[in-house]
Amino acid sequence: MQSIPTHRPRPAVLTIAEVMDVLRIGRTKAYEQARLYLDTNGEDGLPCIKVGDSIRFLRHAIEDLIGEPITTAPADVHDTDPPVSATPTRTNRRHPTTDTNPQLFTA
Repeated sequence: MQSIPTHRPRPAVLTIAEVMDVLRIGRTKAYEQARLYLDTNGEDGLPCIKVGDSIRFLRHAIEDLIGEPITTAPADVHDTDPPVSATPTRTNRRHPTTDTNPQLFTA
């Protein structure tokens, strides 16, 4: 019987969400710094590459930038999304549902 690995190999490239997590910066700042890097031909900003329309960050370049290996688990977009309900819930924003028997005081 073959054993199943309990961890995934460390990817060579990181997504914007993973870099945001590692550097503890917001999405706007991450994209701003990536764009700066691309616009200045690598003179300034966060080191990254373009893959089609996507921006990816080389793990080794980010590790060089922070001066240590990235030890946090990469962000998994599928794990952070809230579960999708089979039946969509509808809300009426103009008339939110209220309890028909409101209790002002609890016994």
